[in-house]
Amino acid sequence: MQRRTFLLGTVGLAAATVAVTTVAVTTVAVQSTTFKADLNALFTELEGLAGKNLRSNGLWTPSQIFQHLAQSVRGSIQGYPVAKPAWFTRTIGPLALHGFKASGRMYHPLTEPIPGMSALDVAIPVDAALADLLDALRQFLLAEQLAPHFAYGELSPQDYQAAHWLHIRQHLTEIQS
Repeated sequence: MQRRTFLLGTVGLAAATVAVTTVAVTTVAVQSTTFKADLNALFTELEGLAGKNLRSNGLWTPSQIFQHLAQSVRGSIQGYPVAKPAWFTRTIGPLALHGFKASGRMYHPLTEPIPGMSALDVAIPVDAALADLLDALRQFLLAEQLAPHFAYGELSPQDYQAAHWLHIRQHLTEIQS
């Protein structure tokens, strides 16, 4: 009898988890249109930083920040080398993005590298790193297919734009001219 109770409990827990996950992911997909990211305006703002004497109030230099952001944008086109487990990219990841979009801000550790991406090079000039980010954004805006995000999973183009906009905006809080 105890074995049967355990098995029924396990099956019930698994079914509840699948139901909650399905509702959560469906909710994220349905509500994905509530946040609008204007990557074109952000692109223009980033172009305006070229040639300026930029400094960072964080641990990364402006060059490292721009390199990190370019890696993130390119990952959405070429694929990310390392992804979180499928259970994460189908549950927690989409819910986190939904929360970021709902608040209009992203909150993540600003010196956390993207898993599997190459190390950031402090020797790359700021303008070269910025130009690379702008190039990555151009490629993203023209891309016909996008790879799954390493943490958020499969994203619509609008959700990817929101993710990049929020990510870039958060990192720009550390840069002053």
